[in-house]
Amino acid sequence: MAPDGMQQGSGAMRSGMQPGGPMQPGPMQPGMMGDHTMDFVTKAAQSDEFEKSEGLLAERRSHNPHVKKFAAMMVSAHTKTTMGLKVAIHKAGMPVPPPPALTDEQMHMMSDLKATHGPDFDKTYIDQQVQAHQMTLDVMQGYAQNGRPGPIKDAAIKTAPLVQHHLDMAKEIQGHIG
Repeated sequence: MAPDGMQQGSGAMRSGMQPGGPMQPGPMQPGMMGDHTMDFVTKAAQSDEFEKSEGLLAERRSHNPHVKKFAAMMVSAHTKTTMGLKVAIHKAGMPVPPPPALTDEQMHMMSDLKATHGPDFDKTYIDQQVQAHQMTLDVMQGYAQNGRPGPIKDAAIKTAPLVQHHLDMAKEIQGHIG
């Protein structure tokens, strides 16, 4: 046993800590952030991609000025949150992944939206936006509360109130067109 009561070759030495101080942080390698962080990054990026895709479609197809304005806001806001997430990933020392594919559920929602026209389009779009923003808010708040401290958690903390605002706006529009 070493004088501090630890066995020679204990976890502290094996993990790279040097006698006299902690190891200096270096760039994170893929997988070092943990599955929870990568899951969050993927879900957040998928949400942004979905919001931008549906928003662009709604800007072209909606005839309701409130829906069109909301859609344009979603494209702009989720372009910004994508950039913020990329900055956080970079600050965390991780490589920035390419945009992820939409989930099966998101692709199904897009397909349903594309199949509607007129007032049904607006109602479907807003209903989906309420659902999508609620799911995204749950993801953001969950990582903001339980994620690994650092730039990615900070991005979740910063983004959650914006997602809540979008959800509130979508619900208000839903109340007028539903």
